[in-house]
Amino acid sequence: MKIKTPVILAILAGATAALVGCGDSGPKLYPVKGTVRVDGKPASDAIVFLHRKGRDNPNEPVPHGTCGADGTFQLTSVKAGDGAQAGEYVVTVVWPDMSKAPDGNGGRPDLLKGAYEKAASSAIKATVEAKENQLPEIALTAPKQPAPKQPAPGIKTDK
Repeated sequence: MKIKTPVILAILAGATAALVGCGDSGPKLYPVKGTVRVDGKPASDAIVFLHRKGRDNPNEPVPHGTCGADGTFQLTSVKAGDGAQAGEYVVTVVWPDMSKAPDGNGGRPDLLKGAYEKAASSAIKATVEAKENQLPEIALTAPKQPAPKQPAPGIKTDK
């Protein structure tokens, strides 16, 4: 059976109209880029999350982005790089230790030891405007490593 060109064009036009008619049903999103540095160095593989103030729908996506080797990220809400809706945000950051194997849940230790992972205690704020956005650099300080435990004086640790 040979399909004629007008029939193919009609099918394509109908499919295109159906796709255009679907449209995005969510809020308008705006491109957002930024940079994360820890102790002045790019935080390669760090993950940035923006928690919108006043968010009351638990199904609303949380914009997030993963830092490249230079510490830069681009936010994604639904589709890669689509950005975030305009508004005020609290920023959280986790920095997975990519040198460690993932645990049973796929997670890795946080190089920031959880210091920047909770929205309730984060002092990092961001504003997304109804335009292309370049956030100010997110400059973090790595938590200090605890000193190794020393045995108490006079206690022999060799067997």
